[in-house]
Amino acid sequence: MPFSAKISFMNNEPLASPPGDLPAPLPWSVPGPLPGRLLGIDAGGGATRVALVAGRQLVRRQVAPPMNALLTEDVAERLLDLVTGWDATAAGIGLPGLRSPAARARLAAELTSRAGCPVYVTGDGETALLGAFGARPGIAVFAGTGSGATGWDGRRWARAGGHGFLLGDEGSAYWIGRAAVNAALRWEDGMGGSAALRDAVVRVSGSDLAALVAEVHAHPSERQLLSRLAPAITELAGEDETARYIAERAAIHLAALAQATRAQLGPLPVCGLGGVLRAPVIWHRFAELTGATRPLAPPEIGAALLAWRGGLAARNEEVPCAADKDPDVCCGFAGVHDDGGD
Repeated sequence: MPFSAKISFMNNEPLASPPGDLPAPLPWSVPGPLPGRLLGIDAGGGATRVALVAGRQLVRRQVAPPMNALLTEDVAERLLDLVTGWDATAAGIGLPGLRSPAARARLAAELTSRAGCPVYVTGDGETALLGAFGARPGIAVFAGTGSGATGWDGRRWARAGGHGFLLGDEGSAYWIGRAAVNAALRWEDGMGGSAALRDAVVRVSGSDLAALVAEVHAHPSERQLLSRLAPAITELAGEDETARYIAERAAIHLAALAQATRAQLGPLPVCGLGGVLRAPVIWHRFAELTGATRPLAPPEIGAALLAWRGGLAARNEEVPCAADKDPDVCCGFAGVHDDGGD
């Protein structure tokens, strides 16, 4: 599998438009025209994606290394490097691992004081939701390297999951990869699993199981050691019972995140995003359980909308858009509604 395909599977969404296709119009579902030059940064476990929006157009983008508030050293300096040099009038950042409102406020204040423009910081779930629903109420379930759900009913925010790979992230690429290695080890021990799944794990990891186990224990925070296995497992699910069981459990875990958020906020629409949910075997079961649809725009556009809003609490009114009249005009980005699994 090409490197780019593996990264897009683990990250939240594909690039907003094909290379060389800028400037690109924003989806009609996104409110606008947006004032000034708004920078959106969506950090994630597979990559960090940056988008610059002006008016109703995406005018520039960038892909940077993965970033997480809990796992990345010097995260403030790395974010500052991303924010500067864009001549932005405001910036929004969705950062995984940043759950404390106080920590978000401190980081936003530090970046604002040094970047030369207002910088608004929140978790990656909130910016994913803003992009997925065009800054309108709903529930976004995201499943890339990690997993979680964020909801907004127009007044209140709620979340479920997002507890990190050590304590949660059920249904994520990391969770799928860990379940696959466990099943492969059980097959070698004569306790279950399947030979086909074991062979897939060995092929993708490039080493035998003993070496893989040693590498994971030596580098436990290197989540891609296991999350990179997920595309092969979901592809194998069409012909292997053990792989199919893992994919089914992943879909059920992700649906439970949506149900838990609905229990807090009410029967809001659900959107599913992230590389794991681009695998048809998981998407179809997840959509069956939740009624989910695809996102209107990717999370980096949601981060730009965070900058437009001036933070999460600044604008609580519902935002009208052309999608209210014609849902077929929602998607202005290649791949956002694509059901295929990269």
